[in-house]
Amino acid sequence: MVVVGGGPTGVEFAGELRDFFEDDIKKLIPEISHRFKVTLIEALPNVLPSFSKQLIEYTENTLREENIDIKLKTMVKRVTEDFVEAECAGPDGTKQTLRIPYGLLVWATGNAVRPIVRDLMSKVPAQKDSRRGLAVNEYLVVQGTRDIWAVGDCAVAGYAPTAQVASQEGSFLARLFNNMAKTDSQEARIKELSSSLNLKQGNSAEVAAEIESLEKQLRRIKDVKPFRYSHQGSLAYIGSEKAVADVPWFNGNIASGGGLTYLFWRSAYLSMCFSTRNRVLVAVDWLKSKAFGRDVSRE
Repeated sequence: MVVVGGGPTGVEFAGELRDFFEDDIKKLIPEISHRFKVTLIEALPNVLPSFSKQLIEYTENTLREENIDIKLKTMVKRVTEDFVEAECAGPDGTKQTLRIPYGLLVWATGNAVRPIVRDLMSKVPAQKDSRRGLAVNEYLVVQGTRDIWAVGDCAVAGYAPTAQVASQEGSFLARLFNNMAKTDSQEARIKELSSSLNLKQGNSAEVAAEIESLEKQLRRIKDVKPFRYSHQGSLAYIGSEKAVADVPWFNGNIASGGGLTYLFWRSAYLSMCFSTRNRVLVAVDWLKSKAFGRDVSRE
């Protein structure tokens, strides 16, 4: 089993895959256990590059204790049906070519630019120097356009392309679009009242007061602050019921790893479920898997 990419996705998948074979497959089909091996390939000098140095070292040591083969500074050059061809630097600095056979290959190195995004980039002169996606301004408007916004992996906003960033960008745009709709409604109402102000002499004071109130509301609605990402921390499961966490705390960070961090990781996932029903179902499923193992049957 080969996992390409040493970010949180690749590390978590490698850890979960190892748990699956150690906790379940070895008991159910022990005759194939000797054939199981997980290899994690990362082009950078270490896994989890966005985490603190101590957590990187802890993660790499834990993965090696789990018999996961970590190949750092290794770049995949070619993939065939039977093996992965990669290039790495030898002890003397020379480049070496590796052929790593696999039965399952998981690609977790990020996303390429989608054709629709590439097509838009080619049609907007201001995007000619952008390579990873659509460059946007502080309001997530695509640079070189007026009425096009971009979020998530297709946008280059100066932040890491993570789900946490995309989620906050989506919430920001939802508020922005709501404000734009309210602006149109308020401006239409002010225009209507202004046109009728001279026609209704009897209640002109009331109409003027309403216009003033609407104008104050309109100023507040239009006072939209630029998008600012608020980092809520990074979590990653690393196998063997252990996890690592980098959580901001006042002006610093709290870095932790181990079994207690694993419980914190699970509680964070439960808190992100959409409803109490979902939280209960997920928690019950975890308890069932812990007590009886994973359900590997087919219906």
